Amino acid sequence: MCHAEAKVTAVINSDAGKTVKIKGYVICDGSPVIEVASSFLYRGRFIDYENTFEIVDEPDYLVYLETDASIGVLQSKEWFEWDDETKPLQTGTRLIFRLKSEVTYKDKDNYRSVIVSGTVFVRDQLKQFVKVGSVNFQRDDCRGNPVVAYLQRNGAPQGLSTPLPNDGYTMTTTPGATVFHSPLTNEPYSQISGDFNPIHVNPYFSDYASLPGTITHGMWSSAATRRYVESVVAQGHPERVIA
Repeated sequence: MCHAEAKVTAVINSDAGKTVKIKGYVICDGSPVIEVASSFLYRGRFIDYENTFEIVDEPDYLVYLETDASIGVLQSKEWFEWDDETKPLQTGTRLIFRLKSEVTYKDKDNYRSVIVSGTVFVRDQLKQFVKVGSVNFQRDDCRGNPVVAYLQRNGAPQGLSTPLPNDGYTMTTTPGATVFHSPLTNEPYSQISGDFNPIHVNPYFSDYASLPGTITHGMWSSAATRRYVESVVAQGHPERVIA
């Protein structure tokens, strides 16, 4: 038996509009097996910063304490807590920070509040994580996130996606670009798909949403791309396209 859970992780105002971020999980036997992250942009001009926030699971950061000075800098941070004072930090220690940031916005560039919390680990001889400290930070009226800023200056993020060195690969040997022409009107696709969102069919509503005009359904673009892959890459054999 599986079930799904989802939550809003961010509502952010920008020059382009309001961005809402959602993170969802499919959970089986009490453990998440699928994670899905989506973002939605609502075009317009928004100044309701009192309703905006962001929750971020920061990447793990590896901090190498190479000198006594680097240890002193870390221990001077009021947000850093070392668990066992009888075993002081030693030079050469490699700390792994696993943190979560929660911020609310005061305006486009400043935070109304910043909360950062998490755990600090070292790896033992079996490469397993061993908790040695914690991070607890909270401040109002803050321009940036000083905890993450420290980690970005003194550490290295772990486990990030790495782009392919050759910029990936191409699926076809056909030179040049392939151009898709969207339909002149989206009403037929709205009737077929059942998606009657007025930004697709009503130019007045699209203008109210600060769009340049009615926009073609994303599912239409997805279907057109799928047709191209089936026709050109799979050479007219759609059964070869399994994802």
